[in-house]
Amino acid sequence: MSNPEPKRQPEGIPAGGQFAPDTRTKSDVTLPPAGADTAALLDGFVSSNPKLDIWRRYPDISEDEDDATDEWACAEVSGEFAEYAQSQGWEAEVVEAVSEHPMADEHVWVHLHRGGQVTAVDWTARQYHNLEEISRDPKVMGAPWPLTWDPRETPDEHPLMGGFSR
Repeated sequence: MSNPEPKRQPEGIPAGGQFAPDTRTKSDVTLPPAGADTAALLDGFVSSNPKLDIWRRYPDISEDEDDATDEWACAEVSGEFAEYAQSQGWEAEVVEAVSEHPMADEHVWVHLHRGGQVTAVDWTARQYHNLEEISRDPKVMGAPWPLTWDPRETPDEHPLMGGFSR
């Protein structure tokens, strides 16, 4: 004796029951798509804030621009970026660190977290162009802007200023 095949609803018609779809109003929360790219976030922040060009060109900036970096340095830029990233649906952590390098002192950057990935973003790393014996250190000047890296690969180490503590 064979069991008769259960009756099925035509495609596209909910059958009801425990898992039947509910009618809900649209949410106010908008999340970026799961595959949103870190580069798109960085580009969006650059587009939203023309002042960032000072740090892209650093140290090739005017004296007035250099004076402006005293008030708009790593902590301020990182704080603004973290707020921007969060407004775009990213988890962002501001990292405040003290360098082991005697010339580097304190520095601030951001860790972005999404989908199990962590990306460190440093908008003001070019200020270390004279950290070593030479000015305009090619390692620093040749680094991408903004400087990004995976902080899980070398915890407690910044690619340009070396070891640090929080």
